[in-house]
Amino acid sequence: MDVVLRILYIVARFGRDVYWAITKPELTGVRVIILDANDAILLVRHRAGPYAWTLPGGGVIPREPVIEAGRRELREEAGVNLPAKLFSIHGTSDGAHDIHPCTVTTVVARASMLTIPQPSRWSIEVADARFVHPSVFHELDDAIEPGCLRRIDEILTGKPVAAHW
Repeated sequence: MDVVLRILYIVARFGRDVYWAITKPELTGVRVIILDANDAILLVRHRAGPYAWTLPGGGVIPREPVIEAGRRELREEAGVNLPAKLFSIHGTSDGAHDIHPCTVTTVVARASMLTIPQPSRWSIEVADARFVHPSVFHELDDAIEPGCLRRIDEILTGKPVAAHW
């Protein structure tokens, strides 16, 4: 079943990229950094793409508040539901997508009592989700997206958000 879902995800990403190449939309996205009590960070593993491990996130629907978009993406990708009051906006960066121009806002929440992430087993996008401490990122079975690593470093070290993803 994983092979079928992976193929579906690759086809869907290709179709999305072709559609974006034709329509040239202004893309607005959100990424979510969730830290547990031990500073482990929630990562999701996509079924395909240049970097398998990323922060949960995706597109912001027009007129959708960015924190609500982050909460929605967190539920969709990791099965985690957190109240809006736990979230704050870290900042916005340009250029998160390799081909299409976009802006991405990073939202952050720290929560001590978290459920174990449970992505849908039928998700064509997300194969796994787990909390990983930054000290063991190197032990993951695939690479973490560099922009995600920069946002995580900013949060953990108190740096301001960089202008470029």
